[in-house]
Amino acid sequence: MKNIYVILSATPTVMGKFIRVFTRSSFNHSSISLTEGWEEMYSFARYRAANPLVGGFVKEFPSRLSHGREQEDVYIKVYKIPVSNRQFEQIKRFIYGIRDDHEKNIYNTLAAIGIFLGHRFNTYKAYTCSDFVAQSLSRGQIISENCVRKNIVPDEMQKFLDKYTVFCGCMKNYKPVINSCCESEEFYIRLGFIREVANTFYHFYSLIKRNNMDGIPFLQHKSNM
Repeated sequence: MKNIYVILSATPTVMGKFIRVFTRSSFNHSSISLTEGWEEMYSFARYRAANPLVGGFVKEFPSRLSHGREQEDVYIKVYKIPVSNRQFEQIKRFIYGIRDDHEKNIYNTLAAIGIFLGHRFNTYKAYTCSDFVAQSLSRGQIISENCVRKNIVPDEMQKFLDKYTVFCGCMKNYKPVINSCCESEEFYIRLGFIREVANTFYHFYSLIKRNNMDGIPFLQHKSNM
């Protein structure tokens, strides 16, 4: 037997606070880890701290969740989910498949915006953080595929996972990651206003293009899902 870890977090960013207020949620971000100490923690999120609109598949670390601020600023909830070796491999294969895909999987910013608009965006090879975590758990048959829906928000994960809760509180008090120092300097690099604007336009262009692939409708209203 092995364990999979799901982490919900309330990140100390303007965007994170806005999402929590709008959705009336305690959390705004979801991650999944193959290890207790978060050495292999993954999600879909912004590539760099300075630009919340451009992102994709990322390997995460504690200071990424806190955006370099004091860890006590980050409220988290950790779920420890026991799985068989087969389930573990199925989840790992799904995550690694996205990581190693030559066709980059990107953050579904349109779906995140759609939460506020009451619409759902079905996008080829694009995920929000919670959709990615839910799909990973579905691949491991931890939650049924019927429970997974587009535009799922972190708080909705709780109704599936609450029985697996092992920690709820400030990240600085979560002992398995107290001594973790893994981080990436790239996350904090500032590219400059013009480059960030160009990256943002290209990101949205890619999302719109992917929405029109294989006959996938560009926009699906919430009531039709």
